[in-house]
Amino acid sequence: MKATIKPMTPGIPHNARIRAYLAGAIVTAALCGVAWRAWGLQVADGAHYRELADRQHGMRVNIPAPRGDVIDTRGRPLAVSADADSIWANPREIRDVTDTADRLAKLLGEDPAALESKLAGDRKFVWLDRHVTHEVAQAVRAAKLPGIWVAKEPRRWYPGGATGGPVIGRADIDSRGLEGIELSMHDQLLGERGEGTALRDARGRKMFADGLAQPQPGATVQLSLDRSIQAIADRALLASVTANQAKSGVVVVLDVATGRVLAMSSYPTYDPNSDAKHVGARNKPVTDAFEAGSVMKVFTVAAAIDDGTVKADTWFDIHGGAMQVGPKRITDVHHDTYLTVSNIIKRSSNVGTVQIGMKLGREKLYAALKKFGFGARTQIELPGEQSGSMRDGSRWREIELATISFGYGITVTPLQIAASLAALGNGGVYHAPRIVERVVDPDGTRLYEAQPEPVQMVKPATAEAMRKMLATVFEGGKDGGTAASIVVPGFRCGGKTGTAHKWDPVAKHYSPDQYLSSFAGLAPIDNPRLAIVVIVDEPRGGDYYGGKVAGPVFATVASETLRYLGVPGKTLICPPPVPGISPLLDPSPKTCTIPSPRPAKPAKVEPAAVIGVAGAAAALLVGVPAPKAPSPGELVIPDFRGMGLARAIDLARDSGIPLDVSGSGRVVQQVPGPGTAAAPVRVTLRFSDGNSPSARPPAQLR
Repeated sequence: MKATIKPMTPGIPHNARIRAYLAGAIVTAALCGVAWRAWGLQVADGAHYRELADRQHGMRVNIPAPRGDVIDTRGRPLAVSADADSIWANPREIRDVTDTADRLAKLLGEDPAALESKLAGDRKFVWLDRHVTHEVAQAVRAAKLPGIWVAKEPRRWYPGGATGGPVIGRADIDSRGLEGIELSMHDQLLGERGEGTALRDARGRKMFADGLAQPQPGATVQLSLDRSIQAIADRALLASVTANQAKSGVVVVLDVATGRVLAMSSYPTYDPNSDAKHVGARNKPVTDAFEAGSVMKVFTVAAAIDDGTVKADTWFDIHGGAMQVGPKRITDVHHDTYLTVSNIIKRSSNVGTVQIGMKLGREKLYAALKKFGFGARTQIELPGEQSGSMRDGSRWREIELATISFGYGITVTPLQIAASLAALGNGGVYHAPRIVERVVDPDGTRLYEAQPEPVQMVKPATAEAMRKMLATVFEGGKDGGTAASIVVPGFRCGGKTGTAHKWDPVAKHYSPDQYLSSFAGLAPIDNPRLAIVVIVDEPRGGDYYGGKVAGPVFATVASETLRYLGVPGKTLICPPPVPGISPLLDPSPKTCTIPSPRPAKPAKVEPAAVIGVAGAAAALLVGVPAPKAPSPGELVIPDFRGMGLARAIDLARDSGIPLDVSGSGRVVQQVPGPGTAAAPVRVTLRFSDGNSPSARPPAQLR
């Protein structure tokens, strides 16, 4: 029998087993620690560390939105945005602040110490230079300085430069509207910024992560302003201010039918593209109110006619151009004796206008001026508009009623005058002036469209009567209007001059040598398209009358604008004299302007004599033998038959012949008849209606 031998199993020492257990425990504990730490990093403190990672590898950025465009009525750009390069820094990424500042200073042309101060902080973002040239931006990129970046951002640009500068206004470097339309329409122009996280790759370049919110451009604002008409007004105003060495000036051009602002000029002006300071340059047509003087007579007379207090042919005793109102003496430049209401406007009589105002009364005049819009803002879409000032009519003293009648004691803005004048050119219908036509968002949706709200300010007949009166202001002759020197080639216009003494706040009285020269007119007068107001402040070139200083600006703006708009003009050529047919008053005109209360019609005429009659339509006598030339001591007596009273008086004055009159209507009898008579001679005229008007001159006019 064989014996079985079992292998012997070596025993594990006790110490070894203990060490194995300890090692396993340590590994297990380590794994648990790692797991715990991982849980802490990813779950418990995950948000904190994710934020920390974002700070190290990326940053939250705002992406500027392009500001909306401002365009004129024809779609031409007035204010646009374009990309510009700007330099910024993340100081935390800069390794050597001093070296970086020195190198940047050479590229940017700035002081190294100032740059080092900006770069030394613990911020993540700081602007170093904004809106740099393309060449500077390229140089900074090429330098590859750690922590220095070049960014694109919108920059505002004004293609027209100073044209319409105060109206358009300007935005600052951060696209905040500061003045003009840029300020009043800021919310619509601003747009919405984009947001996103910018990550950096291994080379430090920015990459945008998913979820970027794209910037939304601002809306486009279209104005009623016409850039070409604005340029016409700006040039004409600058020429006048320069020639007259004036302090400042204003031009406003409105579309009569709609109240749309076609041009709004101010001097001093400024170029919004320039960073230069522009002291005193503001949008004066809305921000400045002043005592306008004689241009306000238009609205006093319109109020009285509309009320029925007077008619255009109502007569007033002018007392030789002076009258006493309480302690004050009201005077005229001219020394007229009797004037109709129409001639009060034509001759710009203070005395006559005061009498009209007093006849109307303080309450009615106050109510009418309020209805015309004086003393209240027009609510145009521009910042800084003034309302002007006018005391409550119930508190007017007699002298206030008198002075307010002809434009003192009340302050108004040029825009208020233009808007009310436009109503007289529009059949008495008032449209509140506006300059914003529409606002359109980037996808073409119209966010705003101007909706005119017409108001019948005065009766159509009143407006027509006023237009006829305003036309007489341009008439020449011995007793011509205050704008007789103003010529708008091809167009009959109407308007009112103004020459106001300025109030001296230091001396507390009206200055004897500081004037506000003005002109407010309609062009053309028969079918008005434009209402134009011109103000020239403190002219020092010698002339200061409104017709001499502001009138030529009106003529230039009216003429060039009407041609630009394609409004057909009318020209009448007066032929040369023909042997045997001689003119009575004008010996040999080659061309002439015919001031007539009726529209001039183009006519082809054969050579004829020209009867030069100031204050009435010129007559062409075809084939009529010239009257016998008067002998020494004789006078030529015109043919008054068929004329109205006002025209007969004008002709008699021009001829130097005193009249005796009776009745009203038209002349039916004249003694002596037309021809020649020995001087002195007096002509008696009998009119068709024997009933005298309530206000007419005495029976004898000298």
